Amino acid sequence: MSARDPADLLTVVHPAVRRTAVVLLHGLCSTPDELLTVQSALRTSGYAVHPLPIAGYSFDAGMPLQHALPYERWIDAIEARVKALRLQHDRVLLVGISAGSSLALGAAIRCGSDVDALVLMSTTLRFDGWAIPRTRVLLPLAFYTPLGRLWQYRECPPYGVKNERVRAWIERELRHRKVSRAGSSVLGVGHLREHDRLIRHVRRNLHRVQCASVLALHAREDEVASLANLDILARGLRCRDFRSVVLHDSYHMISIDNDRQQVARETVAFADAVAHAAAGGIGALPAHLLSA
Repeated sequence: MSARDPADLLTVVHPAVRRTAVVLLHGLCSTPDELLTVQSALRTSGYAVHPLPIAGYSFDAGMPLQHALPYERWIDAIEARVKALRLQHDRVLLVGISAGSSLALGAAIRCGSDVDALVLMSTTLRFDGWAIPRTRVLLPLAFYTPLGRLWQYRECPPYGVKNERVRAWIERELRHRKVSRAGSSVLGVGHLREHDRLIRHVRRNLHRVQCASVLALHAREDEVASLANLDILARGLRCRDFRSVVLHDSYHMISIDNDRQQVARETVAFADAVAHAAAGGIGALPAHLLSA
C-alpha cells in the first residue's frame, strides 16, 4: 500500500483538529527528540505540531559549552510562539515532559486564556523519586552560592529509562555524543539553577493557570519525581477538567520507555477531546476524559 498523500490526509481530518496547534516542550538541556513518538502520533492525526527548541534551555549542538538563560527568557520564547499560532489556529495545546512540564505550566501562567490545554508528562515540581539522594537538600548551596561555580551534574544509569535495551542504547550514544534521546550527558549549574527558580515560580502560581483541561501522565516508578507531584497539581490547579494517568512500566522518561505508545495514545485522545469539545461544546468531551 502506498503512503497517503498529505493533501489526501487534509480531506479526512476534522476541521477542529486542523485548527488546533500543539507545542512540544522537551526536558532541560535536551532536544525535541525526546518527544518524537508523541510528535509522530499527533501529526498522523492531523495536528499542527511544533517542537520548540529554546535558546538557553535546549541543548545546542553547535556550542562547545551550554549556557543557560534566565527562565523568564524560556517562557518568553513559548509566549511568542503561542501568540503567533493563535493568529492561524483556534486552539493551542502545550505538551511538556519533565522540566518541559514546568515550562508548560509557566507559559500557561503567563499566557492566560491563549493556552487552551496542557499535557504534563513526568511533572517535576518536587524531586522526591526513589533514585534522588538525600544530599539533594544541599543543592541550593551549589545553585545560589559561589560553591557551585564549577559544579555540574552528570547523567548516570538508569537515565530515566526502565527498558534495558533503550538504556543500553542511551549509554552507547553518550559515549560518542554529548546528548541522547534522554537528554544531555551533563547539566551545568546554570541550567539547574534556572530550573529551580522556574519550579518555585510555578508552585507559587499554579492557581493562576486558566486553561480548562489538563492531562498529567506519570510513571509509578519514576526515579526522579514521585506520584506526590500529581497531588501537587491536583491541589494547586483550578482547571475544570484534571485527569491523571499512572503508568506501570516506565521510569521518568515515559515518552521513550516501555509505555511510550500508551503515552502517545493518551496524548492524541486528549487533544481530540479538547479539539472536538471546543468545536461542539463540553458535551462533546468523552466521559472517560472528564474529571471525576
